Amino acid sequence: MNVENGSIRPVKWGVMGTAGIAAGCTIPGMQQAAGCELYAVAGRSLEKAEAFKERFGFAKAYQGYDALLADPEVEAVYIPLPNDIHCEWVIKALNAKKHVLCEKPAAMNETELRRMFAAAKKNGVILMEAFAYLHSPYTERLKEIVSGGEIGKIDYIDTAFLTQDYSEDFRLHKEQGGGGIYDIGCYCTSMILSLIDSPVRYVKADAELDSAGVDRLASVMIGFEDGSRATFNAGMNLGINTADRYDRLFIHGSEGYIRSAVEYNAQGGLSFDVTVKNEKGERITRTERVTAGSNYSLELEQLNDCIRNGAKPHITEEFSLKNMRLLDRILDVSGYTGSRREFILQNGTAIPAVGFGSYLTGREDTKAITDALEAGYRYIDTAKMYKNEEQIGEAVAASGIPREEIFLCSKVWPTELGKEETLLSFEASCRKLRTDYLDMYLIHWPKNDPGDKDWLRKVREAWQTMEELYEQGRIRAIGVSNFLPHHLMPLLETARIRPMVDQLELHIGYMQEYTLAYLREQGILPQAWSPLGRAKLLGDPEISVFSAKYGCTNAQLLLRYLIQRGIPVIPKASSIGRMKENLDVFGFTISGEDMSYLSCLPERGWSGEHPDME
Repeated sequence: MNVENGSIRPVKWGVMGTAGIAAGCTIPGMQQAAGCELYAVAGRSLEKAEAFKERFGFAKAYQGYDALLADPEVEAVYIPLPNDIHCEWVIKALNAKKHVLCEKPAAMNETELRRMFAAAKKNGVILMEAFAYLHSPYTERLKEIVSGGEIGKIDYIDTAFLTQDYSEDFRLHKEQGGGGIYDIGCYCTSMILSLIDSPVRYVKADAELDSAGVDRLASVMIGFEDGSRATFNAGMNLGINTADRYDRLFIHGSEGYIRSAVEYNAQGGLSFDVTVKNEKGERITRTERVTAGSNYSLELEQLNDCIRNGAKPHITEEFSLKNMRLLDRILDVSGYTGSRREFILQNGTAIPAVGFGSYLTGREDTKAITDALEAGYRYIDTAKMYKNEEQIGEAVAASGIPREEIFLCSKVWPTELGKEETLLSFEASCRKLRTDYLDMYLIHWPKNDPGDKDWLRKVREAWQTMEELYEQGRIRAIGVSNFLPHHLMPLLETARIRPMVDQLELHIGYMQEYTLAYLREQGILPQAWSPLGRAKLLGDPEISVFSAKYGCTNAQLLLRYLIQRGIPVIPKASSIGRMKENLDVFGFTISGEDMSYLSCLPERGWSGEHPDME
């Protein structure tokens, strides 16, 4: 314990930025919190930093964030910057050995957040996400009532957080992580996850997007493995630059329910109603009353306790990652994310948005794989049937790229489905690929023969083996390929672990919309093989009209279309120039009108392959 004049030595805090939430909420919270010393503030301009220094009583003011981080007296920093630069500055602060309280949402996606927490562990400092309301005695009382079983098992939660429509604000810029889901929907998701401790089963979402693709209003439905469900509405649609807002929380359980209109982050005298049935079956309602001080002060005092006394952060790494993973899924389903360079599976595994498809790349040498790695691919897709696993293993080993930086996926052929057969096939693939684990392993097709009436038994046995390998850490993600809903439904009846990916033929002109809708509902990520329509679409005149409009090739337009629909792709290419071209699909966005037109084009480019046909 650090003691100074008989008391715990205050933590010297620095504030990076002069944002409104810092001025209106967190810095006043610092002033009230025990153990906080307002030591330094930094702004992009020295004038703004000096104004904050005088206004709030900081000891020092700096121009630029690097100058603040270079001050050895600063022990902890609060970061309320735009969402898109949180990751950069949080990691810089952590590397400077500063503890960090980062405003929510702390990252643009789960991958960024994992990097941030990894930097905290590496440097032996603390990172906590700033969900101040989760420190409130109001929230704690809600959790006590729920966890105590007074209203029984939760079967439904509904909440909302709606606020004003800003005319000019970073919250309206997509590249800065703007929009209702990011900015205030994260409150709703974190409330739901703090009350329901069960894996997410499915997410359904819709959003009102403006011309820049930013969500002004979103409605979300979430299903959990334990049967609980939750819905929320979040957005900025209550007027222009007003103080309007609307908050609600309804928690329904098997034995009663809770109704609350308390605002997120509210303080003072707060109340909510709890309704339960008495022994006669009559509904009895009581009003719970809680007095809450500044949640921001409570948040800072809790982090100070972590810094000085080794307490555990109230907002844990595990919770922040779980919340960010849910936000990622909601954003994908709602059509918000069209520039994601990787997708996060249900278990947190990151899968690159663009992988290299190795089918028919040539089995006699390693050149195609060597070229792909040189071009920048870090996801190589193969299969037992491709007969090129040995060449891929050789190329990866010779590349000098660390194994953990390369995502390797292989597949078991349907003639080798079964408990022992699948295990032998997996081990053979690992030997040929020169690895002791695979990043992803898929069942290639549900059946080898359309007339096979025993296919389901073999699939279920193979899946059981894959579940065991997954639990042993030999496979990071398991899934299927070419499975349609009627193949998945009976598998899901017995699977302990749900498929995380379904790899399908998907491209403009063959989008299998019913299957896509089913996969979204089940929380299974669709992935596109043959995204270029077996090269049949590279010269398609209708697609060429749009590629000319966007200044790209047909291949780039085809890939960009799928990624904007939340579908990672695994295109093939024979030349290193084409390989690089297929990776270069993040510098433009197809408009909503053009996405609609392309989605409605008649069938074209289909391979003719179908899991239930000869």
